Amino acid sequence: MLRRASVADAVAPPAAPQAGRGETEQAYWRSLRFFALSRVVVAALLVAYVPVLGGAGLGGRFDLSLFAATALVYLIFAVGLVVVSRPGRLDLRPMALVQVGVDLVMLMLLAFAAPGQGLEVLLLLPVAGAAILVGVRLALFAAALATLVLVADGAAQWLRGGATDLMLMQAGLTGAGMMATALLVGGLAARLASQEQLAWQRGQDLLNQLAVTQAVIGELPDGVLVLGRGGELRAFNRSAREMLGVEQGGAPSPGLLPLRAALGLRAGHDDEGLTTETDVAEFVVPAEGGAAERRLRARRIETASGGADAVIVLEDLGRVEARAQQLKLASMGRLSASIAHEIRNPLSAIQHANSLLAEKLDDARLNRLAAIIEDNSRRIDRVIEDVLAIARRGAATPETLPAGEFLARAVSEHLSRSGADPARVACIVSGELPIRFDADHLRQVLDNLLANALRHATAAAGAVTVEWRVDAAGRATLGVLDDGPGVPPAVRPHLFEPFFTTEARGTGLGLYLARELCTANGATIRYRPPGDNPPLRGGFVLEPAALPSR
Repeated sequence: MLRRASVADAVAPPAAPQAGRGETEQAYWRSLRFFALSRVVVAALLVAYVPVLGGAGLGGRFDLSLFAATALVYLIFAVGLVVVSRPGRLDLRPMALVQVGVDLVMLMLLAFAAPGQGLEVLLLLPVAGAAILVGVRLALFAAALATLVLVADGAAQWLRGGATDLMLMQAGLTGAGMMATALLVGGLAARLASQEQLAWQRGQDLLNQLAVTQAVIGELPDGVLVLGRGGELRAFNRSAREMLGVEQGGAPSPGLLPLRAALGLRAGHDDEGLTTETDVAEFVVPAEGGAAERRLRARRIETASGGADAVIVLEDLGRVEARAQQLKLASMGRLSASIAHEIRNPLSAIQHANSLLAEKLDDARLNRLAAIIEDNSRRIDRVIEDVLAIARRGAATPETLPAGEFLARAVSEHLSRSGADPARVACIVSGELPIRFDADHLRQVLDNLLANALRHATAAAGAVTVEWRVDAAGRATLGVLDDGPGVPPAVRPHLFEPFFTTEARGTGLGLYLARELCTANGATIRYRPPGDNPPLRGGFVLEPAALPSR
């Protein structure tokens, strides 16, 4: 909480705060240097004042030799302090104390050497310097000490009859002036230091806020441009550079001209900033340098300060449409799962009724129709199972599975369910490294890949191989390969798309579900085409996540 500085706050000696200590200390060093320079000016004037005093013919207590010697020594001392009053040589506080002490001694000697000349007023300078550099308390102490000396000297002269009441009162007023100077200058110095620290803190807050703002804007998916009064590019973020193809320094780019034309940018006159015909516009950045054509939407936003710069926000309409398509697919997925769940009950009733009806049919033609109903009912049931499997896929819980034992059991279970010839599938395990995967998820992946491989492989023994291999670098792969012709190149980019299939009776969800389950377990899956040199079987290769380090 900000508090106003007061005299009570100023009685403590000034100290640099934790935050901005270097800046505050530099300010005190500058004050000390100005203090030293002013001392040189005063000492030089005092030396120049020696001939004036000598020709004035002052009698009484005036001591010209003491005055001249003291002024000369004071000038030499002042010049030396200018040289050493720099950071890094001595500590600030001891140096300030020494300078104030010498000032008091020298100026009081000069005042004693030339009484009645008003030189006591010069004592205000070291008192003010002490209030700024070492705090009000020490400044008050110096003022009190000097006042006592002046009053004691005046009282001694008055008792001897060498001083008037006016001179004694003048010594007291000088002391009161020094006290007032110490309090006033010290309070102002404390308030100035507080304000300087506050300004420094506000500056740091602004710098931090600017850094955070720049970091956030730099990572925004939308482009952000700042255009100057004449339409020149002043700043932009990474997304804007990618969208418009701009370079550092605002070099010409294929997107800036369409942007200016779409918004109708016009340079302002006098105190007006950049103006636009419309605040929202769509435009196209032409293809250039291998980059595809982009459709963008530009939107000008008003700044709170209403400055001359214009802030433009760019949206990639292609990305917006892709995001909308993803949301649409997600909604369709949820709807499909809901529909699949509702279809399941009447489908079960249809299958049960068809089975009961088929038992009472003697006509071969009617039996064939019942078989068609049963076959298509099972096909619908497989589609429902795949859709529900995608919808209810929960978070994966990977575990360490023994490769040989798990793969042999999973292959055996699949063969028993599908009724395929066990001789067609060979299971090869090379390496003792276990598999890091959710057991249920890996069974579903293997079921989909094995069904796909058995459908395309020949009837020969060992036509399908399930291989678990660990290379010399310790990288493990699980492949489900077959001796079939492989996937045509035109089809490969669409293998993992949902509902894409080349089979008349396929659902198009098997490979999509396999990829989703692999992603959930931190694994990757890819298609490896067959090769002739060296001879390689085609199929799908899965790379599970690395085992956790012990």
